[in-house]
Amino acid sequence: MLKKAAFFFFLLSQILLAQEECTIGVAAGKATSDGRPLVWKTRDNSSERDNELVYNTSYSIPFLEIINAGKTYAWMGLNRSGFAIVNTVCSDLPVTGTGLSNGSLMRNALGVCSTIAEFETFLEQNDHGNTRGNFGLIDSGGGAAIFEISGSEYWKFDANDSTQAANAFLIRTNFAINGNGTDGSGYERFKRSSDLIDVFSTGDSLNYKSILRYQMRDFSDYDSDPVAVPYPDKWYSYRPYGYIYTNVSINRWSSVSATVIQGVLTGESALLSTMWTMLGSPAASVAVPYWPVGATPEKADGSSSAPLCDISLNIRSELFDYTDSKYYIDSYKLLDGEGGGLWCDLFPVEDSVFVAGETWLNKWRTNGVNISEMLTVEQTYAEYAYVTLQQAYTKLVTDIPDLKPDVLEGFRLYQNYPNPFNPVTTVRYRLPSKSKVDLTVYNVSGQKVTTLINGEQRAGIYTHKWNAGKLSSGIYFCRLKAQTADNEFTDFIKLNYIK
Repeated sequence: MLKKAAFFFFLLSQILLAQEECTIGVAAGKATSDGRPLVWKTRDNSSERDNELVYNTSYSIPFLEIINAGKTYAWMGLNRSGFAIVNTVCSDLPVTGTGLSNGSLMRNALGVCSTIAEFETFLEQNDHGNTRGNFGLIDSGGGAAIFEISGSEYWKFDANDSTQAANAFLIRTNFAINGNGTDGSGYERFKRSSDLIDVFSTGDSLNYKSILRYQMRDFSDYDSDPVAVPYPDKWYSYRPYGYIYTNVSINRWSSVSATVIQGVLTGESALLSTMWTMLGSPAASVAVPYWPVGATPEKADGSSSAPLCDISLNIRSELFDYTDSKYYIDSYKLLDGEGGGLWCDLFPVEDSVFVAGETWLNKWRTNGVNISEMLTVEQTYAEYAYVTLQQAYTKLVTDIPDLKPDVLEGFRLYQNYPNPFNPVTTVRYRLPSKSKVDLTVYNVSGQKVTTLINGEQRAGIYTHKWNAGKLSSGIYFCRLKAQTADNEFTDFIKLNYIK
C-alpha cells in the first residue's frame, strides 16, 4: 500500500512539474547591445493561466511580482534595489526536506535581497529544502547569474565569468547541469533558445526587444529548427494544414506570461530597472514596461484577475482552436502570408511602446527619476495594449478570412522568417514538380549578393538559411526562379536586415 501511495505521489509530482515547464536566461552587460544586464522568462503553467503583475509592499524592499491571480507566491519579479529573479522547475533535481519552495523562495528573496551576493547569503541562512529549480538573477551592480538549487544544496553559474559562460549569457529550461544534464526535460527549448540568443549576441542585437519579439514568440520543431509563420505545410498528414505543434517550442500552448527585465548601468538609479511584461500568451499579447516604484495599473492587477491577461487568453483560445489536440496553433491566424493576421495588428503597436518607453527612459537617465511620470507611463501603455488586444480579438472572431490552401500545389516563394532579421533568416519555397531552381539574393541596386541555390530539385517544400553577418544593414531582395519543361515561375521577397 505504501509503495502504491509513493508511486501515486511520484506521478502527481511529475504532472505538476510538467505544468511549470518554463524557459529562462540571463545575459551580462558585455553581451547586450547597450551594456545593461538582462534576465528573462517565458512562464508555462497549464493549470494557473490567470497571471497578474502586482506591487508588493509587505517586505522591507517593495517589489514587482508576477503571481497566479489571488495567490501569494512570486514567479518572477524585480525590486526597488534593482534585484530581479526568475525560475524554472527542474524535474531532475530532488528536494531534501521542508522549507521554502520555488515560489516562496523568490517572493522572500525579492523582499530582502539587493544583490546577488545577498541572495547567496539568503540561501545560506534560510531553509530552502523544498526548492528545486534554476534561478536567474541580475542586480544593479551588473551581476548576472543562474543558481541551480536542489533542497539544501546550490550551485552558482556566473554570466560574467568566461569559464562558465563563454558568450556571457546562460540559458536554462527544465533540467539542471547537476541533475540529468541535457537528458532532462526541455532540451529542445534549451537548444533553440541558445541558438537564438547566440545570434542576437553575435549580431549586437541582444536586448529586451529582440527577446520579446523573436525569442519569446518563436516556434520550432523536435530538432530545435525554426518553423515559419505562417507554416505552409501539415505537421503530420492527419493534422490540418498550417497548424504548428507547440509543445517543443519556447512559445508553447501552456505559456501564460513572459518578462524581460532590463537592468541598469553603473551609476544609474536602480529604479530605472525595467520589467517588460506580457501577460497571457506571448503570441497573443503586447509588451508593456513597468518600474518598481508603485502600484501597477488596474489592467495588470485587477480586482480578481488582470484584464490584460484575460483578453490575451481569449485571443489564445482562438489561436489554439484545433479540437483534436490542444497543442496546435493556427499559424495563419498569426500571419496569413498576404499581409494580414494578428501580428500585423499587434507588432506596430508594440513597436510604438518600445520607442516611447526608450524615450522616457533616456529622459529619466538624463534628468533623474520621476516616479509620477513612471506610473503615468505604465497606466497609459497598459491601457493602449488592452484596447489593441480587444480590437484584435474582435477582428479574430468576426471577420478573419481562411487563407490556408486546401492542397499543396503551385509554385510559391514565402516571406522569409524572421523579418527583420539579424543576421540569419530562413527562406522557404514550394515546387509542385521537379524544377531547375535559382534562388539568388540582390541588394537594392540590383547587384547580386549571393546565390543560395542553383540546380535541380524535386517537388516539395524547401527551406534555406541565409547568414548576412558580413553585410551592412539594409534592404535586400531574394528572387526565386524555377523552370520546368513547360513552365517558368519568378517571384521576389524583400528581406530587412537590421544589425
